[in-house]
Amino acid sequence: MSNISNLVRKDFILLRRYLWIVALYVVGFSGMFSSNNPNLLYGLFPGMILILVVGSDMRLGNQQFLVTLPVKRSIIVLAKYVSSILALLLAEVVCFGVSFGISQIKSEIIVNDYIMMIGSLASVLLMMCIYLPLYYWLGVHGAQFLNIAMMVVVMLGNVAVSSIVEEENGLERIFSWINSHQAGSIALGISSLLLIIFISYLISLSIFKRKDL
Repeated sequence: MSNISNLVRKDFILLRRYLWIVALYVVGFSGMFSSNNPNLLYGLFPGMILILVVGSDMRLGNQQFLVTLPVKRSIIVLAKYVSSILALLLAEVVCFGVSFGISQIKSEIIVNDYIMMIGSLASVLLMMCIYLPLYYWLGVHGAQFLNIAMMVVVMLGNVAVSSIVEEENGLERIFSWINSHQAGSIALGISSLLLIIFISYLISLSIFKRKDL
């Protein structure tokens, strides 16, 4: 566990290099448009954070150094998944905080932000499960194109979530289905997501083990 915590700490230390980009995005871009179009906030911000957390190692050549340490490659990959999940959770909290703050300033009532946050988190976690294996496979040069594709797909995914939420009677149908299958829907959703993350981790590990670093 100490190796994982140290590797996660390393990822967040590297992320501090880009805090000025995060601050500019939140204050200058997301803050202006979040209440009118939450996709600009929930869609792009978590994806950008994921790219920063994952890409920092490759650009700085840290992985070439990490494999020379007495740390198993399985731990290195697992720590990257832990860092990505924690960063995405933090990004969703920031999104909700900014959107809530803007709505209070404009005296608007939030009715969809909780659903938007949950839907956005689910979509970016699923995208993470696709993104990380592809990143390990393509490397830093191929990942430049992967990053663009990932941001587009995440954005489209959140547009779909937003359209369902904003659809007439959309929320009522969602809540009605969840309430009628409350325990089962929550258990199925969480277990399915954990299974997908685990499979994604195994694929990433298999790719990373074969890499000559």
